[in-house]
Amino acid sequence: MILFFAQGECDSDAFIRHCYAHFADLMSGAEGEYPRDVKIVREEGKKPRFDKGDAHFSLSHSHGVLMLAISHSEVGADIEKIRPADMKRFAFLGASDERDLIRKWTERESWLKFTGEGLKEFKRPIPEDAHFEHFEVFDGYDACVCAEEQNITAYLIDIAAIEEQ
Repeated sequence: MILFFAQGECDSDAFIRHCYAHFADLMSGAEGEYPRDVKIVREEGKKPRFDKGDAHFSLSHSHGVLMLAISHSEVGADIEKIRPADMKRFAFLGASDERDLIRKWTERESWLKFTGEGLKEFKRPIPEDAHFEHFEVFDGYDACVCAEEQNITAYLIDIAAIEEQ
């Protein structure tokens, strides 16, 4: 799996296409061949996907940062800024403090993106065998991916290098 992070604002689809080109270059040969010209498909009630090839992706953004996970298997990703939160409102998460609440939030949201269930199932318990990896890429943020256990490489992307396509 490859994670891409960026600070700033840009078109989500342009970010996905830019990062996918890097993913395809890096993974071709090692994990099979990935087509160069993919389109992003969005269908009501389903996870966004590429129109061809075996790559899966999950995009998240929060307060000026972007995170994209691309993998050969299903993946869910979430990044959140650690900020004040109503601990009573989210008591069902069992968090000890705001940092722990955001950590549990990113796990839950990445799980829901992994399954494709969406936020309507936010209070549903997460299975104990779900696998999460957390990252503190930027100060004051928690990033989490939910996927099968695998090697993970991360890259910081310069937003200025992304061309609107």
